[in-house]
Amino acid sequence: MPRDSESIRERIYATFADDSLDFEASVQTALEYTANYLGVEYGFLTRIESGEQRILQAVGSHELLQPGESCPLERAYCRRTIQIPGTLSIQDAAASSAVSTEAFETFELGCYIGTKVVVDDEVYGTVCFGDSDPRSESFSESEGMLVELVGQLVSQVLERRAYQQTLADQNRQLETERRTFEEIAETTFDVIYRINIQGLFTYASSSIERVTGYTPDELAGTSFTEYVCESSLPQTVEAFDQLLGGDSVEHLELGFETKGGGTVTLEVNARPIYSDGTVELIQGVARDISKRVEQERELRLQHRALEDTDVGITIAEAANPEFVITYANEAFEALTGYSRDDITGHPYRDFFAEGTRSTEAGDISEVLSTGDSSVFDLLVTRQDDTPLWCRTSISPVTDEFGEVTHYVGFHENVTEEKRTVRLVELLNRVLRHNLRNSMNVILGNIELLNDPEMASVAIGRIRERGQDLVRLSERAQELKRYAHRERDPQRLDPKELVARIVEQHEESNPQATITVDVQSERDICAGSELSRALSELVTNAISHHPTESPRVSISVADAGDQIRIEVVDDGEGVSPSETSFVQMGRETDLEHGSSMGLWLVNWIVTRYGGSFQIGLADEDNQGTRATILVPSIDAEASVEAAAKPSTALFW
Repeated sequence: MPRDSESIRERIYATFADDSLDFEASVQTALEYTANYLGVEYGFLTRIESGEQRILQAVGSHELLQPGESCPLERAYCRRTIQIPGTLSIQDAAASSAVSTEAFETFELGCYIGTKVVVDDEVYGTVCFGDSDPRSESFSESEGMLVELVGQLVSQVLERRAYQQTLADQNRQLETERRTFEEIAETTFDVIYRINIQGLFTYASSSIERVTGYTPDELAGTSFTEYVCESSLPQTVEAFDQLLGGDSVEHLELGFETKGGGTVTLEVNARPIYSDGTVELIQGVARDISKRVEQERELRLQHRALEDTDVGITIAEAANPEFVITYANEAFEALTGYSRDDITGHPYRDFFAEGTRSTEAGDISEVLSTGDSSVFDLLVTRQDDTPLWCRTSISPVTDEFGEVTHYVGFHENVTEEKRTVRLVELLNRVLRHNLRNSMNVILGNIELLNDPEMASVAIGRIRERGQDLVRLSERAQELKRYAHRERDPQRLDPKELVARIVEQHEESNPQATITVDVQSERDICAGSELSRALSELVTNAISHHPTESPRVSISVADAGDQIRIEVVDDGEGVSPSETSFVQMGRETDLEHGSSMGLWLVNWIVTRYGGSFQIGLADEDNQGTRATILVPSIDAEASVEAAAKPSTALFW
């Protein structure tokens, strides 16, 4: 039963037991209390006779549920209520067979709960509650019991009024209920108390001694202000004044000094008790919530620690083989770009990059089935579809029985580390392969130096291979320098950026025609080395053109929250090996090192959260189109807010 259910029952009992209230006032108060407790708009008492339902009393503004309104029983929700024992509860009336279509169209109640009122073994009417909207959850058992209680109390009062000869029996029943209540009060862990209008204790149940150390007799006749902690006294006195004014107090937390000199935290619910229309006593229930408050404090500290750390943290259920995430901290939100609502309720694998999900999920499941902690380097996809490398350490969490209930994951962005490792691997492969091939060529041509007719040819070949190795070494050193530079995102004006590049290439290549079309008013958020990447694309377009007068166009335009930069030429088009080199990060067996300039472009662009693609400019396999997407930054935004993390490289 919910925590305040007993308090509501006490209020309703007290309402019907209050001699200062007549029958109508008691029913009206009970309807209001119960409707408020159930969270519905309407409550009403009906009289059913001769196949007709008539409203006697009501709360709420429903025009058909007002005193004096009537309708045939066949058109009423109560038709089914009087046919069954106990309580009829309907979560969604539109979908319930217990409510006729005619009744629903007449009253349009989305949810309903009611019980019959029986007088002298005959159906007198019903006590009902409802709302215009259906409920998201069914009425609980305790709610049904409360409605049934109201119906029973109404029945009791009606029987007492209608049959004076049973008054003695009714009194005996009420006395039994009173004794039961007192027995409950004396055995419950909660403290039931009464205070007079002077603020003095007139009653406290025996549980007060367990909670505070004081006996009921020690408290009797003393003021509550003697025991309330100084820090809690202002709001406690304010609540007492509120009770004297006729209002109830719910969930008041206060510190109460114990007999032993300590302090307990009590949660108090109280209401005024009336006599002849004036407040005579304050009756309430106090619960010791000291342990709960301490646990909540510790949980808040732990939660704050989880939220304040820079490491992404998630918690997943062990019972679900999909490892569904139930918690993610702010750092994990920042890492993935997803909001907490988008993260929770989803399995880990939903954040793996396409093509790796089944493999990675299988590996994690296999390792975690052993119950050990494990570390995985996972390729995950951010909310903006950019991939990154995430080092995830997953550890099991066990309960008091040693059973694994959850898994906690610690997630760190290691994209820069992975990129550097891949760069070293790439350079080693390219240099090793090209050095071996070039040395084979050089050694083979050395033997031709003794042949006068072939000596000049051999010297040319040796010189060419040597020059290739020097260029390859220089390009590798350049790539290495850029890789070891500190990542430094900044605001770049695309117009100025493109203008400098065009000026440089027009000076060194006067025969080339370079056109520019900048359609964006936003800046670019990237490092200054982006200039080197664009210059490489223009150089590539000019140097690989089959004629003396290449035509190159550079365009800049908005693309969502990014800026698209395209470099297009009218040459012969790019080879499949070079597009594969950019897209997959692998050099082919025949093209080792020939596309390292394009890989440099890819490295720079993806380091600032962008992407790079290169392919044919048109369907006729003519020309090359190189496309760069980089983060944009608005005039009012900061670089820190606009900067994107590095993108993982695929190979």
